[in-house]
Amino acid sequence: MFYLSGAEAQQMDPISQALLATPTRRLMAFVDGENLVFRYQEMVRAGFTPHDGIVHEPDTLVWLPGYTFLAQQHQVLRVTYYTYVVGDDQRVALVRQKLQQQKFSTHACSFLPASLTPVVFKKDNRARSGKGVDIQLATDMLSHVFRGNVDSVLLISGDGDYAPLLDEVRRAGVLVYVAALSSGFSEKLKERADGFGDLDGSTWK
Repeated sequence: MFYLSGAEAQQMDPISQALLATPTRRLMAFVDGENLVFRYQEMVRAGFTPHDGIVHEPDTLVWLPGYTFLAQQHQVLRVTYYTYVVGDDQRVALVRQKLQQQKFSTHACSFLPASLTPVVFKKDNRARSGKGVDIQLATDMLSHVFRGNVDSVLLISGDGDYAPLLDEVRRAGVLVYVAALSSGFSEKLKERADGFGDLDGSTWK
């Protein structure tokens, strides 16, 4: 810990003050891992080269700690990663464990845990998409919003099907942030976001 006097704080510019102040606004992030990994793989096939630090399991997960950059001025309570796995219970457990080992970026003055919370569904085949992730993510987000657990939410997905969900969250007076890869980043989500950004700069060389 370090000490900063009141006089020293007053001499600092507002941005520096914000960076050193402990954030008070509470945020939870909700990651549609299915959307994220399929968009990532599409862009790789299109010729994009990922950074070396990317964690990637084909058709299952992709992650970098910097994907939560829009949450930096918040106290991040939890980042939940929703995805599907093709395989047996052991495979599901291994993916869940790998997700729990991943970190997310936080404010410099936050001392809360910074590991992903996995929600892993087992899928019987390699069908492109299912509805389990979407439904569970939407249910969890609305539950936290209406229980008053958050001041802001961060959705990491480019899927325009979440637009009605964000409308409902905004009507509850909660700020909405959205981040996604540029491929397939729905304009409907950008229009509803209080702040948005693409993940390309973190992901590609």
